[in-house]
Amino acid sequence: MITIKNFSLFLTLILIISSYQIFAQAESKIELVDISFTGNDYFSSSELEKVITAKETSNWLSQFLNSFSSFGGGPSYFDSLAIPNDISLLKSLYFSNGFFRTKVEAQYNIEKNGKGKASLRFIITENEPTNFYKLYLNGLGKIPITFLNKINSIVTIDSTVQYSDFAVEQNRDLVLSYLQDNGYMFVQADQPIVEIDTIYTNSVNIYMNFEIGERFKIKDVSVEKSGPGKNLVSNNLIEEIVNIKPGSYYSYHDLKLAQIRLYRTNLFSSAVITGNTADTSGGNVPIRIVTDIGLLNEIAPEILLIYDRTESTNLKLGLGLSWTNKNFFGDARKLTIGSSIAAEDITEFIKQGNLASDNIYGYADLRASVEQPFLFGKPINTKFETFYTLEKKRNEWNASIYGAKLNFNFELPAYNYLTALNTYFTWQSSKYIFKEAYLQSKLASLSDSLISSIPTTSNSKNAILGLQLVANKTDDQLFPTKGYSIALLAEDGNSIPFFVSKIGNYNFDQSAYYKLVLTSTFYFPILTNYFDAFGSKIKIGNIHSYYGNPLNIPFNQRLTAGGSNSIRGWRANDLPLIKAIKFTDFPTQAEIENAVRKITPGGFFLLEGSIEAREHLTQKIGAALFIDYGNVWNSYNQFRYDQIAVAAGFGFRYYSDFAPIRLDFGFKVHDPSTNTKFYNRKFFDVMAFHIGIGEAF
Repeated sequence: MITIKNFSLFLTLILIISSYQIFAQAESKIELVDISFTGNDYFSSSELEKVITAKETSNWLSQFLNSFSSFGGGPSYFDSLAIPNDISLLKSLYFSNGFFRTKVEAQYNIEKNGKGKASLRFIITENEPTNFYKLYLNGLGKIPITFLNKINSIVTIDSTVQYSDFAVEQNRDLVLSYLQDNGYMFVQADQPIVEIDTIYTNSVNIYMNFEIGERFKIKDVSVEKSGPGKNLVSNNLIEEIVNIKPGSYYSYHDLKLAQIRLYRTNLFSSAVITGNTADTSGGNVPIRIVTDIGLLNEIAPEILLIYDRTESTNLKLGLGLSWTNKNFFGDARKLTIGSSIAAEDITEFIKQGNLASDNIYGYADLRASVEQPFLFGKPINTKFETFYTLEKKRNEWNASIYGAKLNFNFELPAYNYLTALNTYFTWQSSKYIFKEAYLQSKLASLSDSLISSIPTTSNSKNAILGLQLVANKTDDQLFPTKGYSIALLAEDGNSIPFFVSKIGNYNFDQSAYYKLVLTSTFYFPILTNYFDAFGSKIKIGNIHSYYGNPLNIPFNQRLTAGGSNSIRGWRANDLPLIKAIKFTDFPTQAEIENAVRKITPGGFFLLEGSIEAREHLTQKIGAALFIDYGNVWNSYNQFRYDQIAVAAGFGFRYYSDFAPIRLDFGFKVHDPSTNTKFYNRKFFDVMAFHIGIGEAF
């Protein structure tokens, strides 16, 4: 029998459970439709939204898509109990960036009309940020004074810099890395002590305590091999590539660099270099190299698809094949022989086997290269390449180019301003045979009889000495958001044969010249409300001929613009646009020959730039908006602002594990070659698309 008392308890329990369920259901129906921030000057609202746990509910379309697919997003509900935690998260963000006196309050409003919607507002009082005052590095008394001076030169904390946790960690890591690269393998650092004075000086002192431990030297180097090619690569060769000598001081940087050298040879499927910390004794540490060696001979076929808007048939299909011996005559020397062909009718090309037919247009390329990781025992990656290229265009020219290139890629030490240094020597011979239709289009005011008398062949030989310097100071190689990079390309053309001709007293009929190209990129932490990265590029190039006629400089050595890494409203090398040349009624032969030289594509002064904003849509997918501008002129004296080509567009990115793959659509906003308005031109005359690997800059 159920007593009244028991029944009352049972009823009370039912009411409590029912009330809890009703309350939970009511709470679950309150969608958070708006989150706002006031008083936030230092951080944008979008940055603050990423920190807190509260999220705005998705719109109806996003919720609809999410109801039957993985796209879109579901509803987000208001939770008043999470507000104190979000306030703490916001305070922590401000605190970690030097705002030690920031106050955060929250207000929320729930609609009374029964729609079950809530809005949340955070009221922020930032107050003044605090700067660093001094950095104290403790525990470094036993290291050499030269090391201490170097450490003091690489730390970036001073009294003009606003405090941030990131700057503290970055400087601590700089000190640790430097010591690990100079023998102190077990160096450790305690959590930095932050001493804040917000009353008198509004400054911060940082105390970093280090335990440097013993300084280690390399005891010995051991090699472990596996894989199908393990018996074809000697231990001595692996040790030579690694280039870590017993008796030298342990360096984590040298271990990473040695691992890069191993992978660069393509001999190894995997390669790991570590210090055997379990076997240290007497200040010595053994180094262990574990490798997996693949097949030493490799055949790689490829299919090429080439789009060329200058041809009546834009699309060319191509085939390529290369063979590589990864240990040619030993010493990790790599021999590669490859060829590629592309034509409008690839089957007809294969059937005839040459470009001589009047009905075949395309190109054929054959090249061979030898690459080795060392030169005279030094870690200088050296590559020698020979090439022969035939190109046949329907309405412009036939070209044959052959030559050789010797390239030296120098390995730079750590803590150096420069991050890349390359030098090279190139010799090449080029021959262009211009077609009569092309001459008629560019020399329109000449009679057919004069055009038929013009020499249509342009021959040139070039001996080029080149130097490339790069300083990359960005925060990330694949997706930079801060910092800058500077690249300088300097080339000298034909100075060697020119001076030899003076000594040998023979006629030198080519041009002697120099080329300078400076490229700078900058990434700014602006527009962070909308984009993850915002960058700009500026590129300036000039070719100056100090002997002979500069018009003798061949097309493939001149400056051009347009393409996936340039002005993206134009195809590769489309700029400068060559206009028809007008003559007097009775031109001289010298004027005609000079005009023929001018119709060779390319110019001698280049100015171009880009502005681009990038955003990650997901972890792997991204998008970009860009504006590109620039052009090429025959001389810097001929530069005109109204001749600057301007393109704007958008693109998509797939961030693979090795590099971004991008698709860009560029539109000619201002085309200096036509007076026709943008909206009156045909769509495909205005738009160009590009597929590339890596970011545009």
